[in-house]
Amino acid sequence: MNHKKIRKIDLIKINVEGEEYKILSELIKGGFVKKIKNIQVQFHTNIPNYQMKYLEIRKDLEKTHKLTYFFPFIWENWELKNER
Repeated sequence: MNHKKIRKIDLIKINVEGEEYKILSELIKGGFVKKIKNIQVQFHTNIPNYQMKYLEIRKDLEKTHKLTYFFPFIWENWELKNER
């Protein structure tokens, strides 16, 4: 995002068969998650310790985003707080 000078993303859709945990962790750790208005993600159960990883990501997302819909391990959407 820095390299391409991307300042804001309206929607990112993540469905990557288990890699969503790594991607979201990096977005959160780097602070890039604050530049994404909506995160639509499908979490998967095909990796070790997925429950713990999911709860950790959810806890971190709750700091910057609010959950707008939730269908467990199907789809969920996180919207940046104060963006409506």
